[in-house]
Amino acid sequence: MKNKVGVMQGRLLPKYQGRYQAFPVGNWKDEFKVAKECGLDLIEFILDFNDAEANPLLRIGGVDEILKISKDTGVSVQTICADYFMEAPLHSNDDIVSEKSFTVLERLIETSKKLKITDIVIPCVDQSSLRNKESAYKFIDQITKIIPTIEKGDINLL
Repeated sequence: MKNKVGVMQGRLLPKYQGRYQAFPVGNWKDEFKVAKECGLDLIEFILDFNDAEANPLLRIGGVDEILKISKDTGVSVQTICADYFMEAPLHSNDDIVSEKSFTVLERLIETSKKLKITDIVIPCVDQSSLRNKESAYKFIDQITKIIPTIEKGDINLL
C-alpha cells in the first residue's frame, strides 16, 4: 500500500488575507489542481470562523463540489483542521457561543461522513486553550456528547 502525502489547505496558493493557513474562499478548487501537479494525494481542509458558511464543508452543495474536484484531480480530503473552534470554543464561557459551536461540529461531522473524512482536528490553543479545570471539563462534556455520532461515522476527533 502506498503511503499518501498531503498538504494543509492554503499552502499551495497565494496567502489568503495574509495567512498561510486559511480556507482560500473563491479559489479553493485551484489548490487541488496544484496539488495534483505536485504529485500530492491529499489536502487537509480548514474550517475558519470567518466565512464559515462559504466553506463547502458547511455550504449546501459543497460536498458534491469537493467530491467532483477530488474525482477530477485524484486529490482527496481525509482530514479537517477546524480552526473555527479557536475563535468560538466548544467550551466557551458564553453558552450561546458554545451551543452554536456544538451545532457547527455536528454539521461538520455529517459532512465528514459523506466525504469519508477520518480525522477532525479541534485546536485548543490561543483563545481556545484549556486554561483551567472548568474549561477542560466543559470541553470534555461537549466532546462526550458527540462520541456516539463520531463512532457511527468512524471519525476521530483530535
